[in-house]
Amino acid sequence: MSGRTRVLVADDHPVYLDGLARLFEQHPSIELVGVANDGAHALKDLRRTVPDVAVLDLRLPGLDGIAIIEALERDGMPTRGIIISAFEDSATVYRAIAAGARAYLLKVVSGETVCDTVLAVAGGATVIPPDLQTGFAEELRRRHAEPEGAKLTARELDVLRLAADGLSIKDIAAELFVGVTTVKTHLQHVYDKLGVSDRGAAVAAGMRRGLLT
Repeated sequence: MSGRTRVLVADDHPVYLDGLARLFEQHPSIELVGVANDGAHALKDLRRTVPDVAVLDLRLPGLDGIAIIEALERDGMPTRGIIISAFEDSATVYRAIAAGARAYLLKVVSGETVCDTVLAVAGGATVIPPDLQTGFAEELRRRHAEPEGAKLTARELDVLRLAADGLSIKDIAAELFVGVTTVKTHLQHVYDKLGVSDRGAAVAAGMRRGLLT
């Protein structure tokens, strides 16, 4: 790879966003091409600038980091996504990597680690820190042991998580930028796969299976 690695960063916490931006601006091998504080603006800027790497907060308003990576994958964009989060549960790490993320970092890591990961991902590597690898491997084995029909898609998991947060079907549709009918269809698929008949039972089953954190 010639030249500097072009990076866009998105985080809804102003202090953390500013810190990452300054970190990348000061690195001799990284060029900061954009910052965003919500998912919709991040995706718009990513499509406009097409950086080598996107460093995305997991819990962005509007579109979360994983949803943005899924959109990049659908669009066939060359940008490689890194999720950075305060959440270290194995189910979330698995969901991010399965969606196409090339790395998953915790927000407690050093600036040097963030920069090293950006450069490694730009070079084609997938990075899961040692302290997350055991949980990720266990989650991988657990999911492969489940019957194929019982596995929820990434979007079905999104709907289930929002339902667990108490959002109405209309609010879930607005959060995910889809129609109410689409949400109802996803919910029915969730009920069928989990062997339940209503939202409360689905949330309870999701918690038992470690799908909700």
